[in-house]
Amino acid sequence: MNTITYAPRDLVVATCDAIDVRFAGVALVNTLGGIGLEVGLPCIQLHLNGVRGLETMIRDGQRERELQEWSERRKAEGPDSKVVPSKMPGVVLFERIAAHVTDDLGTEYRQAGGHVAGGGTEWDAAWIFLPSPPENARTLRIEFSVDGESSGKHCEVSL
Repeated sequence: MNTITYAPRDLVVATCDAIDVRFAGVALVNTLGGIGLEVGLPCIQLHLNGVRGLETMIRDGQRERELQEWSERRKAEGPDSKVVPSKMPGVVLFERIAAHVTDDLGTEYRQAGGHVAGGGTEWDAAWIFLPSPPENARTLRIEFSVDGESSGKHCEVSL
């Protein structure tokens, strides 16, 4: 991970539905592949975490109940059931968060992939941004928004 040169003291960069989202770091890595991404492509990987608390526990419990209902309904409808489970609450949260990444040279980066939530990582996100920073870039700036509105928070990271 690169050195954080500026960030909110608590690293919380956005709040969405009473859940704080914390900046967890940036790394320059090579992609592992994925939809539209070739293996080994240099990129920026941004890490975020939903801060665990009462609201995340409530949503985790609700998700467990929904999965139980889904399982029972699917079982009742048989093997041809088209019923799909609800989205994980972390996915719903991070779908509303966006990051705008630039550098000190004015390079604009685009989100090109990543993953959100999953077994054991229900409140985590790792997003891929392209292109890789130019060699002479020294600082990345990441600005955050919720539902298209600025959170008023940003982070800066040295390269």
